[in-house]
Amino acid sequence: MTSAATPGEIFVPHMRSGGRTRVVTDGTVTREVRIIGRLGREYEVFDIQSGGHGEIYFCVPAGDADPGLTFVCKRFPRQVLLNPVRRRAFLRECLLAVQLSALPGFAYSHIVRVDGLPVLVTAGVLRGDDGVVNLRDVVEGPRQSISVMGFLAWAVAESMSGALRVHPDLVHGDLKPENILVQAGVPLITDLGLASTLRYGWEKDTLPGTPRYLAPEARHSSARLTPATDIYAFGVILRELLGNCQAASSGAHAATFDLITELTSQCTADDPERRPAFSEIAQRLKRSFDESDPTVKERYWLYHMFAMHSISSSAMFPNFESLARLEAWDLLHETIETQPAEQRFSSTWQMHGLALTRMGRDAEALESFMTALARAAWEIQKTGRPMVYAPDEDAIRSIRFDIAVLLVNMGQFGEAEELGWELVAEAASDDAARRAKGIVAMALIQSGRLDRGEQLLLTSMTGEHDTERLAEGFWARSELRLKQGRPDEAIRAMQRAVQLTPGRAFQHRRLGDLLARLGKPGLAVAAFDHAMLCGDLTQRVLAMRLACAIIEDDRAPDAYRAEAERQFGAERVADAWPVVLDLVSNAQELERAEAAAPPAAGQEGRMLDYGELQVEVGDTGFYTFDYYTDGDEPDLLSDFTNRYREMETMIASATMRGAPIVCTQCSGCETEILTNRPVGAAFTCVRCDARNHVSPLQDEPHRELHDAIGRALHTTEVRADGQGRCVVIQPWEPGTEEQAKRVHEAARRHGLEPVPSDHAAVVLAHMRGFHSGHFAFHHQPIGAIYRFPAGSQHIPRMAPAPVEDYLAEVRQIFACPVNSSSDHIDYNRQDPDGLIWADRLDEAAERAHDDPDITSRQTTLVLLSQLRLNRGQPEIALHLADEAVQLNGDDENAWVAKGYAELMRGDATAARESLRQALRVNSASSDATALQATIEELGGDQNAGFTFARAFTLGAIPPPPG
Repeated sequence: MTSAATPGEIFVPHMRSGGRTRVVTDGTVTREVRIIGRLGREYEVFDIQSGGHGEIYFCVPAGDADPGLTFVCKRFPRQVLLNPVRRRAFLRECLLAVQLSALPGFAYSHIVRVDGLPVLVTAGVLRGDDGVVNLRDVVEGPRQSISVMGFLAWAVAESMSGALRVHPDLVHGDLKPENILVQAGVPLITDLGLASTLRYGWEKDTLPGTPRYLAPEARHSSARLTPATDIYAFGVILRELLGNCQAASSGAHAATFDLITELTSQCTADDPERRPAFSEIAQRLKRSFDESDPTVKERYWLYHMFAMHSISSSAMFPNFESLARLEAWDLLHETIETQPAEQRFSSTWQMHGLALTRMGRDAEALESFMTALARAAWEIQKTGRPMVYAPDEDAIRSIRFDIAVLLVNMGQFGEAEELGWELVAEAASDDAARRAKGIVAMALIQSGRLDRGEQLLLTSMTGEHDTERLAEGFWARSELRLKQGRPDEAIRAMQRAVQLTPGRAFQHRRLGDLLARLGKPGLAVAAFDHAMLCGDLTQRVLAMRLACAIIEDDRAPDAYRAEAERQFGAERVADAWPVVLDLVSNAQELERAEAAAPPAAGQEGRMLDYGELQVEVGDTGFYTFDYYTDGDEPDLLSDFTNRYREMETMIASATMRGAPIVCTQCSGCETEILTNRPVGAAFTCVRCDARNHVSPLQDEPHRELHDAIGRALHTTEVRADGQGRCVVIQPWEPGTEEQAKRVHEAARRHGLEPVPSDHAAVVLAHMRGFHSGHFAFHHQPIGAIYRFPAGSQHIPRMAPAPVEDYLAEVRQIFACPVNSSSDHIDYNRQDPDGLIWADRLDEAAERAHDDPDITSRQTTLVLLSQLRLNRGQPEIALHLADEAVQLNGDDENAWVAKGYAELMRGDATAARESLRQALRVNSASSDATALQATIEELGGDQNAGFTFARAFTLGAIPPPPG
């Protein structure tokens, strides 16, 4: 059982009570708010409300000086991650919101990506002294003059009329007072969650709108919405505005009242053909308000000012970035192509190149990038800096980086490497250098220089916080592991990329491609299905999906075609079928790919040369290093610690020997050397070849340096009373009983106590290693516990010498590579986490019940339920899971734990109900999918294999052996 992170968890609440405050503004209203959490790294959240697709966050940009502008962020909800209808509805809303931002009367919107998922960001409106945020507040607020109400109605109709002139088939689909913001008295249409246009052929993907505002012809699920649908909703809004008007006091007001009443009746006619168009409605409503009225005059002027700002901004700065973040590459290309080439900025040419790249037109993309470079140089010459780019953005470097990526994709690895190194040399920040090193690493890996490529790749991933770049790094690592003949690690690396960016179709597609290459077509089918659910409806993905299904079932293509046409449509299958036949004809080649190459030796038993840093990786899996210095260097500590952290990632497959880092000196050339070799260990100086033994320099400056290094790298020794280590090993191949017996004997010889595989610390360490890609679940691990002698000292995060010696002996027992981990246990801790690691589960449960933090208590109960179930105690596990569910019935992990416990008790009916509840909370839950696969397998369901494959591609369960 695992607890893989659920995709889409991008809101992080502040756990501390109180919190801090920020001053926020929408340009017309300013007030102080309390920050309750953050959305990714970009925004701080001060309020949350429910919306049609999920939660809506009211935010202010993180780090900006007060007052910060208010934004409304609608995130892609995790519950609909793999729901194609709702996913497309959300993406449609984002797309139209961006397009309509350029038009009068629509709220400004753009797209950002937070932790790999799209977020729609719209300018926010704060509640002012009049209490008005949207048109609902106007309808339910104090009575207004007929002139003001007429203006508000006219502004909405005029905005919809203008939008229809640009997008003739636009349908909002949910026009209602709540979706019309009011800023400074001016209506701004927003919330296009149900909107559709015939231009994009969304077909049956429309979701039901608000019943009160739905036209009669739109009140069934198969209805095809038209602009007349919005006119009916507008008529209902008009009636509500009219109902809150002040009583007519003169003939003119009475005539206006009658005009609006007549319009209301016509707009809400049952027959769509009898409803007037928005253009006609706007013309007639123009007569309903007096422009000389001071209140109306000011709002009328502001409406036109907002309109001019929208039009001029969109003309000067088209929102290409948002289209790119939505991956609407065909639309981005189409939009740019409407501009004359001579009028395009360098940024526009760069976006043009990106779109062409994603569309597979690499040669044209390179031409666009080169044009972008030339245009940027011309803009710098004329204006001093490139147009449109942010003031601190290096446009030339950004374009060259895209060219380097393209060169790798085109197979021009030498040119890509050369350009990448130039970008590294020119980098103005660590982040820029990391990105450039990543490109060089990919060029090296693809050209077969794996060792150097791996070193650079790990360097580029060190300290990377951007989720999407990190996912790209794991994809590159997957390619590397595949070339090294380590297919299981390649799969785990690709799974990690998918988990980091679960909403990105191309990551699912890459996983599918990898599985197909490795001869796992059944698993590949699920990955390609996820790619299609995430929006990749290309012929290639469908063809790969169909070919893998045919190969997995060992069926004749013609026998499968009818089933495929029912599932995907005859026309789409007919277009893809020639490609499918070609892929199936190469099935023998796919089967050959299943036979993985023998594991590479990696970096064990080798000397690694990093200039002043020399690393020796022994065949036991531990490494020692020597860092050569020139004596009194002013930045020695920072230079060394930075180099050391970089080196740690380069040799992630080995473990640092747990000896304190000391400073010694070569007896030949007197070079000072920082090393983690044990005191008295022999080594040869690389500068003069003199043979030496480690003898720590004990004067005051070197003792201070030793202490500073310990603090910086957390290698300071501490008292070990009540401390221990849980050591877990797992050979790459299942061991024999004789080998397991020898491992236990080795543990006792080195002062360790063998423990069963269901020991809490062993289970936790193994789960943690699995999610980091370090362990597999093909067979059980072997665990042992080491307790430090009373009064001894140790480095808390490193294995002590007896553990190192034990692991060295274990590696000699097996005839295959062995993965291992060593996790700290503090037996003095009396909190639930500490008690669980010490395997005192009853005490941990008692402490959990006293935890005032409900979220923390629930998390502990779920974990205890999993551990009890792992020990074959379903009754206790069910009791703990029940408690967790009662604390919060909207936590999927609690329901999943309950379902597993019920299944182990033999109550499949109850387990299915718990599964239903987990999917209710999160239909995209990877853990719930794993539970579903288990239920189906035990029930003999023929879909069990496919559900299992879905769970595997989401990273919830391991692949089958072999």
